[in-house]
Amino acid sequence: MRRYILTILVLGLAATTFAQSKSELDDQVRKLMAQFDSLQANTEACIPAEKLKKATGVIVMDRTKGGLVFGYEQGFGVAMVKNKGEWSPCSFMNSHEGSFGAQIGGKSTFCVILLMTDAARDRLIASKVDFGGEAAGTGGSSSGGVGDTFTEEPPMRVYGESKGLYGGATIKGGSVAADDKANQTYYGQFYSIKDILFENKVKPSETATDFVKKIEAATKGK
Repeated sequence: MRRYILTILVLGLAATTFAQSKSELDDQVRKLMAQFDSLQANTEACIPAEKLKKATGVIVMDRTKGGLVFGYEQGFGVAMVKNKGEWSPCSFMNSHEGSFGAQIGGKSTFCVILLMTDAARDRLIASKVDFGGEAAGTGGSSSGGVGDTFTEEPPMRVYGESKGLYGGATIKGGSVAADDKANQTYYGQFYSIKDILFENKVKPSETATDFVKKIEAATKGK
């Protein structure tokens, strides 16, 4: 019972953490852009230009893990996809996980999930996207991935950097879902992730357009 109550409390806190205004959401996206720049400046962790160019979609997440006896993990990010060679507007995404056990500390992980196939891209329409067991990572001391080893191109590739120290229960892989509240705040009314990413029902914001420019520059090795 105690575990159940703590789970509800922590996940409820995580769900309300990102109730923000449009300008605050823009600031969060700019933070993700700065983290993307930092990742690309890291020769051990950077995403190869050819992989980024081949990607049919991208999810960029900033995830925080911590805990004292009871653990939590929450994340904020955005997803964009390519439709006929053009990048879509961004859909806000989140992730929440909880665990119970002997654990202490805190850790922040910035990751970029490349969707390498049309099927992987189209799965964003689902209510939740799991990427454990289907993703390959880059390896290295400051970057890494989750999942199995593939002889062919995996559906997803994960690149990222971690800061901090965390000991205790870990979750292999992970999942993300559309942040409907953030999307509604940002676009002024409710739009589904399908509306935003695939149906061209919203226009890209200036901030999202700037992010696309960074991604396009990175595909050229800049």
